[in-house]
Amino acid sequence: MSLTRLAMRLAAARALRGRTLAGDRVFDSAVDPIDQTIAEQRQPLLVLTTDEHELEIEGRDMRSGAHRCELVIELAIAARVEVPADDGQGGQITIAIPHTDEGMELTLDLIEHQVVSALTRDDNPWSRVWMKLVPRITRQVSRRGSSAENGVRFAARQLVLTCDLIDAPVGGAALPPLGAWAEFLGLMEADPALAGLASLIRAEIEGELVAEWRRAAEELGLPLEVADALGIGPAGDLASDPAPLTGAIITGGAGPITVTEDDPDGGA
Repeated sequence: MSLTRLAMRLAAARALRGRTLAGDRVFDSAVDPIDQTIAEQRQPLLVLTTDEHELEIEGRDMRSGAHRCELVIELAIAARVEVPADDGQGGQITIAIPHTDEGMELTLDLIEHQVVSALTRDDNPWSRVWMKLVPRITRQVSRRGSSAENGVRFAARQLVLTCDLIDAPVGGAALPPLGAWAEFLGLMEADPALAGLASLIRAEIEGELVAEWRRAAEELGLPLEVADALGIGPAGDLASDPAPLTGAIITGGAGPITVTEDDPDGGA
């Protein structure tokens, strides 16, 4: 469950970089309070957290079900903002939004609009994978805030998206090459700053290959004896998985024929 939350939050943070007035000032799960961070940065910034994640469970299946995760995106600004714009004649101008109550509120409105657009517009690899990780958003709440800390006057807003998430994969097998998880890890592996974390997550998901029946038991949260009683375990000893078939001897006719992996035609 936590891997799904991590993937959704990280994909959202990458999808928002350079796509709003906050530029690259997008922080994933910043520990410092927003008032301390904005006092240091002054310019518009975004901080993403996932504070609450619920999963409706049946039995002991703690991976799949109805996910509800709150993605909290905090917006803050503490200085005048200059916004590039079209002058209507094919050129560019700069519009300065003053550091006033009205100016800061207007800037937050613009950034909030840009955040929603960046997460839902299919024009960026990270936004595409975010939409695959989040098949549905059930609630959107925007809360206003402002303060003056350490002599810095700032305005803030909290955008909360209640998201449905896809299930976390069961470990012990290679990921499907066309799935959301493979796409997410591929983007991470292509980013030098995330490649190390991608290797860790891939190893956690794929790890050592496990027999399909054991993966099914783990997915359902069943002890191996119960899985065997339900008929999804192997015949014989539960302590060891059946050895893979590497050859066979066919008898009858002119004589026995030995078929192996190296000689599938049996010498024909």
